[in-house]
Amino acid sequence: MTRILFIAPGDNSHTWKWVGWFGKKYPGEIALLPYQAPAPKDMLPGVEILKPFIPPFKIASIGSWTLFGKIKKRVHELKPKLLHVLWAYGAGSYGARSAYKPTILSPWGSDITIFPKNPGVKGAIQKLLIVEALEKADYLTATSKFLQDAIHELVPSRPVPDLFHYGVDTSVFDPDKVDVPMKFPWPDGAPLGDRAITVGFFKALKPKYGPDFLIDSLAMAARKVPGIRLIMAGTGEMKDQLVEKANSLEIDNRIVFPGRIPYEEMPRALAAVDIFTMPSRYEELGVAALEASAMRKPVVLTKRWGMSEVALEGETGLYIAPGDIDLLRDHIVKLSHDIQFRTRLGNAGREFVQGKFEFEKIMQDADRYCTDIIDKFSA
Repeated sequence: MTRILFIAPGDNSHTWKWVGWFGKKYPGEIALLPYQAPAPKDMLPGVEILKPFIPPFKIASIGSWTLFGKIKKRVHELKPKLLHVLWAYGAGSYGARSAYKPTILSPWGSDITIFPKNPGVKGAIQKLLIVEALEKADYLTATSKFLQDAIHELVPSRPVPDLFHYGVDTSVFDPDKVDVPMKFPWPDGAPLGDRAITVGFFKALKPKYGPDFLIDSLAMAARKVPGIRLIMAGTGEMKDQLVEKANSLEIDNRIVFPGRIPYEEMPRALAAVDIFTMPSRYEELGVAALEASAMRKPVVLTKRWGMSEVALEGETGLYIAPGDIDLLRDHIVKLSHDIQFRTRLGNAGREFVQGKFEFEKIMQDADRYCTDIIDKFSA
């Protein structure tokens, strides 16, 4: 008997964490119908991964629309006690049109904040499909208070979604368990040794995350912090632009671009930095900052959208307004010079995450939530 059938992106770390947790709790009773990409079996022990995966939904593709009936048939053949859909666009439509009860829909962010606002006919159709998915689900959840409000604004007739943060496993993101921080291939002339101050940016190299802001700020900060350097990890369309910017500002010897760091290696990567920065133009929550805080790293964030929920200003991190490269520079300089301040923010950050964003506690609450729904519909 399938207890929970998930429809969720197969190549996403949030899928691996959420579905994987249930797979460990209920081995053999959890199934995943992967969306957009296949799912790695080694990340999902105890989970039955159904094949083939659902290809990305394309409005103009007849194939995408004809899949609705096939997926509905698959869901009803499995007869799970609960259908849980992660991601409101595409996956949400397949879940909604399965007409299965009970169903939980858990949007993640840009499926609510960006897709419904896309211009033209495409955006209008995306909004219709997302609203349909939200209205047809029996239960809705959100990962931040900001996202709760954004979902409720799209479907005001529905109750405010229930809140379940992504969470951080502080037994994994634990600085005391990292024996050897990750080593990076610093270019010739990079500041090295005990006097180096390492700033970390571990996000996609895309406009949304503001890597261009950080390079501008780092160039200014270098005038006051001779030992400063930057790990700019990630992949994305801005890579060449960022390399060129670093060259033009003559700080190319202070920056390393190691590419995407595997999720399981993130604790070691975070252990290698002194300051974690996330100058995003917008984000629906900001789990990367929570992971850095769990590793006792002070964080510097943009105070916008859900990011305002992941740090306590002046206690676990520091905030800037979107695009404020001068204040970003000032925060980096202050943290670079004041090791006691860095340590105080880092220690408080780990306590903050353990108290409010501990993954195990959130998942236990989510398990009770799902069990209550299953019991209600089984009665």
